[in-house]
Amino acid sequence: MESILGAVSITLIVGVFFAYVLDRGRLPPFLGFFLAGAVVGKLLGLTMPDVYLQVLISLVAFEVGRQLGGSGLSPAAFFAVILEAALIVGFAIALLHAAGFTTLEGLVASVMMFSSSSVLAYRFSQALPPQARDVALSLTALEDAVLFFALSLLAGGTSLQTLPVNIVLLIAMSLAALVVFTYVYRFIIGREYALPFALAASFGFVYVVQQLQVASPFVGAFIGGYLFSRADVHKVHEKEASALSGLILYLYMLVVGVFMPAPRPTPVLMLLGLASALFAILIRSSAVFLSSLLVTGNPRTSTNVALSTAHLSELSLTVPIVANKMGLLKDPALAFALTTSPVITLFISPLLWNMRGRVEDLVARRVKELRSAVAYEKLYKVVTHAFLTASKLALLALLIALLIAYLGPLSAFALVPVAYFLYKYAREIYRDLLIALRELGGARYASALVLISVFALATYVALALLIQVAEAHVYTAAVAVAALIYTLYALYRDLRAEPAD
Repeated sequence: MESILGAVSITLIVGVFFAYVLDRGRLPPFLGFFLAGAVVGKLLGLTMPDVYLQVLISLVAFEVGRQLGGSGLSPAAFFAVILEAALIVGFAIALLHAAGFTTLEGLVASVMMFSSSSVLAYRFSQALPPQARDVALSLTALEDAVLFFALSLLAGGTSLQTLPVNIVLLIAMSLAALVVFTYVYRFIIGREYALPFALAASFGFVYVVQQLQVASPFVGAFIGGYLFSRADVHKVHEKEASALSGLILYLYMLVVGVFMPAPRPTPVLMLLGLASALFAILIRSSAVFLSSLLVTGNPRTSTNVALSTAHLSELSLTVPIVANKMGLLKDPALAFALTTSPVITLFISPLLWNMRGRVEDLVARRVKELRSAVAYEKLYKVVTHAFLTASKLALLALLIALLIAYLGPLSAFALVPVAYFLYKYAREIYRDLLIALRELGGARYASALVLISVFALATYVALALLIQVAEAHVYTAAVAVAALIYTLYALYRDLRAEPAD
């Protein structure tokens, strides 16, 4: 078709029809627009400039940032994301390595599997108790944030050596932007142009990130959405922003379908992509179940929370498409296989959710309830505070590295106060962990192990700036993940309900 406007109009009409059919079958209707973009767009030969996809991804990034800023994150989400991310990355890289692909291609596949669908998680979690719903929604919002940051750093050409510096620059830029945005926003809050101002500011951050070349521009839009949500503390513009998010999602799905590679499908690669996606869902469900169990103490509720996030995100479709356009995924057949894998999980997840009663009974027969005497939410809040304190410790290590690198002997004058704060934050981490693990036998050893892991990671960050030893990352990350797994297992073992006398 010669007219791009006519082709888009026909694709939209078919998308609405597909969405209606899927909705009648209790399947996600937004997939109808993806199918219309992929099928009708190819039949009509519809092509679009790359800027269309970039603008829509930026708008989606704005919406993800807005949702993250507006949600009260459950502390359990932090631990589930850390556990699942470590295992998914390791499995994806190993699986693609065994199939003859590179580590970079395995990393792209793992980034794609980081997040679950926010649309389906919100829809399924409405049937859950408030505490369990908070865990599911917090986890999804945090996963989306991790996915966008990982995609932005990956697409921005970040390496292990430059990763610490780029993260610090992004944090510093975000803090400066928050001050400016909050100051300006108070003059326009409640005005009809407040949301356009927030979108304009987001694309301003897109430009700044692009100029600094610390990550891909998408993270700038994410920062803008987060700042907008944090500044709008009274939710004055919540309704209009939510209405915009629905339109963004449907247009995004349609354009992603148009941009999806269309090579001849390779059965082996299709099975490889599906196997990776299903394993990612298994890992996520296990991590979410354990985290929810330690918060609610109820295996049935925890099973429902895990099943509500047992799918891959609609945002995951972007990752292989962007990677293929940038040359990170050189095989179009692999990009096609990875793009279709999340779609398959989105079709399967409603069927799995409808079977949750059987899964619930199966799990309840094998996993006991935890004692209700322990304040699980307080435990996680304390450990999360320790996590934030550990972040300060890592930033101080960065500061020391920068001082030594750029000031040389003069840095000795600044090292004394910095060393004091290192000692102060280390004591805070140890104290918080002792409080959190007070029900655990050998709490001092577990606390010391986590503290050593934090020091190892902070030391790696400093060394990466000074001597760029990339190999250190593998060992320090392994120690940290091992400590977390041990701590969560020990908590579950110790808090398990005692048999009745």
